[in-house]
Amino acid sequence: MSKTSTLLDLVAAQREQMKVVLALLIASGFLLALSIPFVEPGDEAFPILVIDIVLVVGAFACFSVTYWYCTKRAMDD
Repeated sequence: MSKTSTLLDLVAAQREQMKVVLALLIASGFLLALSIPFVEPGDEAFPILVIDIVLVVGAFACFSVTYWYCTKRAMDD
C-alpha cells in the first residue's frame, strides 16, 4: 500500500467530521458577510477582513472538494 493510498484512507475515515467543519465555515462566512458593511477600505480592520475572507473561502473550497472526493470514493468501493 502506498503512502498516498494510506493518507487518503485516513482522510476518508474523517468524512463525518468534515460536515461539522463545513458547517462552521458556513457560519463564519455568514458572520463575515454581516461585518462587511461596517468596514471600509481605509479602516484598520480592512486587511484583517480581507485575510479572514480569503481563509474562510479557501478552507471551504478545500474541505468541500475533499468531502466530495471522499464521498465519491466511498460510493465506488
